[in-house]
Amino acid sequence: MTASATPVVALALLVLAATSALAAETSTRKLSVGGGERSYILSRPATKDPRPTIIVLHGGTLDAQNALRTTGFEALVDREKLVVAYPDAIAGHWNDGRSLAQGRWQTGNETDVSFIRPLAGTLVQLGLADPQRIYVTGPSNGGMMTLRLVCEAADLFAAAAPIIANLPADLAPRCRPARPIPVLVMNGTADPLMPFGGGEVGLRYQRGQVISTEATMALLRKIDGCADTPSIEHLPDTDPSDGSNVTVESWTNCSSGAPVVLYQVDGGGHRVPRRNQPARPVMDRTLGKANGDFEAADAIWAFFKDKTR
Repeated sequence: MTASATPVVALALLVLAATSALAAETSTRKLSVGGGERSYILSRPATKDPRPTIIVLHGGTLDAQNALRTTGFEALVDREKLVVAYPDAIAGHWNDGRSLAQGRWQTGNETDVSFIRPLAGTLVQLGLADPQRIYVTGPSNGGMMTLRLVCEAADLFAAAAPIIANLPADLAPRCRPARPIPVLVMNGTADPLMPFGGGEVGLRYQRGQVISTEATMALLRKIDGCADTPSIEHLPDTDPSDGSNVTVESWTNCSSGAPVVLYQVDGGGHRVPRRNQPARPVMDRTLGKANGDFEAADAIWAFFKDKTR
């Protein structure tokens, strides 16, 4: 190595150190709730001021680590300077408002609503979350829990985005949000687990009932005071091999100013839309096709980013 090369090497090491310092910080944390302890994973950017914050709720039987790995929101932490929190449900199941005879889910109480509310408060108290820009999303059981939070904790969030989820039939009659709230729904028409047309949730075992996507959207439009006629956009079919196409219906003529949007994945199954997904024939047969035309996390953040509470 020549003497003239040394400053270049030193500069490269300095840039590498700076890049590492700007990487997202991820940690597992605990929170005392109702005499017990709950856990969540926190991802935060290097910046220390309060940031827009997304709470991502995992699917049923899964956990926070799975949500971190599979939903695509980690890519936004540094790029968009977001805080993302991935809480863990009790025994892998959110109390999303369904009444189930088997008793597998906690029912008749607000255990998980009463967990997410202090979680958001804690993130604000720690100086991590901007209280005016807290959002909630999640797939499947996490998506139905997102809808329950729309019904029972709308005062907490600037916007919400349930994925592959309809409103539980037991929850629908008592869904009375404290205020209108912008909501984006992302559902597949060929979902074998979460019926697009409403009915029993599940494949082989009964897991409660949901109303249809059409009825879910109608209820959300009523809450937000939206006119019935949407604007319609067809996303480019950038992945012709995925067996699905995406139609976006947007209701923006709303007296509350809170829009409602549906990403209807025509031919899509019980899968979170992601680009460049590896082939999974077994999942295709069991859960239906995974759309690869867009990134769900990017679309959700594009919807969230200009919304404030």
